[in-house]
Amino acid sequence: MGDEKPVDEVATLHGLGRQESEDWQRSQPRTITPEQWARFERNIGEIFEALGMEMDTPGTERTPARFLKALFDATEGYEGDPKLVTAFPTECRGGPDCHLSQVVEGPIPYYSLCEHHAFPFFGHAYVGYIAHENIIGISKLTRLVRLFARRFSVQERMGVQITETLQGILEAHGVAVYLDGTHLCTQMRGVRETDSVTRTTFWRGHYAEEPELRAEFLRICEMRSTRS
Repeated sequence: MGDEKPVDEVATLHGLGRQESEDWQRSQPRTITPEQWARFERNIGEIFEALGMEMDTPGTERTPARFLKALFDATEGYEGDPKLVTAFPTECRGGPDCHLSQVVEGPIPYYSLCEHHAFPFFGHAYVGYIAHENIIGISKLTRLVRLFARRFSVQERMGVQITETLQGILEAHGVAVYLDGTHLCTQMRGVRETDSVTRTTFWRGHYAEEPELRAEFLRICEMRSTRS
């Protein structure tokens, strides 16, 4: 581990409680024993066969193992990301830049699994903040989005987690998050929608207080969405 600080110390430095810090910086990998893994594969194979899949063809005999491995990889966000926090002193030197100037990153593609049906939902995230004492490495904003996306979740919770974690890390003047999402649980089952997109917004600090900042953030997101 070298000179890396323990979770509790990092949490204290960034104003986060123990539980909140563990949510994004948990460094202990999930452990599944070989016996558990074999049992899970058998159970998955039994379910697939009951639903109609022929399990003894060259293309399907390893499907339960591939499915389980893909599901494990898609939910790696539960293991946290100890490389997430790379904060630097703010570039603000006074004046309006310290209260109005935004850092906006996006579109950040994400893929997640709905906890209600374990079907995928996916889309783009836009993350903005108004720096106070610190700024964060730009790549860490992508890490932050994908940390919470790679779990069983719902879009609303994912947005709150991104917003509150970034606010806690930076103690920024404001944080804004915009998510759009296509949900296969509404397209492959149920009402079977074909074109709907779910959009959610989250505001903290100056963004919550000033409509002009919210409007500017959304305009930036719209411009980036048009270009992508």
